[in-house]
Amino acid sequence: MSKGSPKVSKKEKIPVTFSSHQIGQIEKYKGILGNTKAEIIRNIVIYWILDKKNNEKNEN
Repeated sequence: MSKGSPKVSKKEKIPVTFSSHQIGQIEKYKGILGNTKAEIIRNIVIYWILDKKNNEKNEN
């Protein structure tokens, strides 16, 4: 584990609802971004946050 990676100490479950179309889109990433819907959604959110953070740095 790299020194820059913070250790996760607390986990929280957050219920979300997706339409059948959205679930279909999420399932297209099975095996690419994760093996379960939860893993895929978690990774999509993390990638989005990191991309947004990187775009903000590039604008400054």
